[in-house]
Amino acid sequence: MENIPEEKNQKINGMTIFVVIASALAGCLYGLDIGIMGGALHFLKVEMHLSPAEEGWIVGAVLYGGAVAGIIAAVLADMFGRKKIIVVSAIMFLAGVGLSVMSNEFVTLLISRFIMGSGVGLSAVLIPLYISETAPASIRGRAVACYQLFLTGGILLAYFIGLALQSSGSWKAMFGVLAIPGFVFFLGVIFLPESPRWYFMKKRVDDARKTLAKFNDEEKVSVLIDEMEALALEQQQQKDLGKDTSIFRKAYIIPFIIAFLIANLNQTTGINCVLQYAPVIFQESGVHSNVLSVLLGTGIAAINFVITIIAMSLIDKLGRKPLLTFSTAGVVISLCLMAFASMMSVSNLKIVVLTIGSFGFIFSFGIGCGVVVWLAMSELLPTKIRSVGLAICLFGNSMLSSILATVFPILKVKIGYSGLFFMLAAFTLIYFIIAVFFLPETKGKSVEEVEEYWMKKYE
Repeated sequence: MENIPEEKNQKINGMTIFVVIASALAGCLYGLDIGIMGGALHFLKVEMHLSPAEEGWIVGAVLYGGAVAGIIAAVLADMFGRKKIIVVSAIMFLAGVGLSVMSNEFVTLLISRFIMGSGVGLSAVLIPLYISETAPASIRGRAVACYQLFLTGGILLAYFIGLALQSSGSWKAMFGVLAIPGFVFFLGVIFLPESPRWYFMKKRVDDARKTLAKFNDEEKVSVLIDEMEALALEQQQQKDLGKDTSIFRKAYIIPFIIAFLIANLNQTTGINCVLQYAPVIFQESGVHSNVLSVLLGTGIAAINFVITIIAMSLIDKLGRKPLLTFSTAGVVISLCLMAFASMMSVSNLKIVVLTIGSFGFIFSFGIGCGVVVWLAMSELLPTKIRSVGLAICLFGNSMLSSILATVFPILKVKIGYSGLFFMLAAFTLIYFIIAVFFLPETKGKSVEEVEEYWMKKYE
């Protein structure tokens, strides 16, 4: 697909930085939710005598909660505004943490994990949506990538927490620490301004103008308001002329399908399985020390964090398409290497090859898939279907992640790690094809410019 003309850079002010950091803290909570199981799962299995199925449900509960919350996030955000529901997501996360610390049996812990997941699920839909509607186009790639950076930082922090508390063997303490960043996030989002695009959608043009003025100079504010009004007028004219203005028109469906496939294939790389089960994978591949297996998992999380920083510096320079193409190709190669390692007999060589494959996997994923997925979902979708489209994309993303996390312990028994990794590589190959042939470049464009691109191409 052809590229869309690029907008020139503009200055970044203090309000933009605050909004990006405050909202991206939601990513940290998501990462903590995912990564904390790396250090806690061993002790949970021993204390609660979890079966493989129960183990999968505990790990996947956060993601199931995220899927359910994500599907209603769009409706709530369109009704009450992006900011209010983001604040609700912070409260739900804190409630889930509190209940998990008080849990003494499987069902209660499962419910607490579901509530935590519901909180991060709401924010997973709304934060990329909020940033895409608020941040200047010239830095939107890096702004949305901050969410992924904080997510990877949260995973790394969770592994450090797990390492620090390994000697205590207290999984409750590991969960309890999560209340601290949860409270910081809650305090930060209280001071967020509402999305200017939401104000405009509600016909509150003056409020939209005031919010845009917090991020842009007066001339740029006028340009953005003019773009919104021109797009709204064009849509109304098409409706008056009897043209198809439903959500099923090509200009809506094509970008939605691309965004939906990217969102779902991002999970079928197996990223969350690798991040949450890394210590278990290493233990069952010949690493007999629990501390060493958690340490190797920490190494994976550290690479994920560092490479995300690098990806952030490249996303608005090289663009989305080149990074995603390189990333998916690297993931395929790394998963095949991990599969071959899993077929080897237990030895130091097997552990070395598996480690190289795992580190290569996380490097490849982080450089493109990790940051581009949020941009693809928030940038490609037209205004009329953006919130609903994001919710559906995130629902599919979370459900696939949940299902994979749940069945991972069962599948590894049925088809082995080699079969699992080859299966994930096949899915990622499809992802690579979509990145090469179907993803347009959108760096540096306002959301209105991207929508105009789809309208001109398919109307």
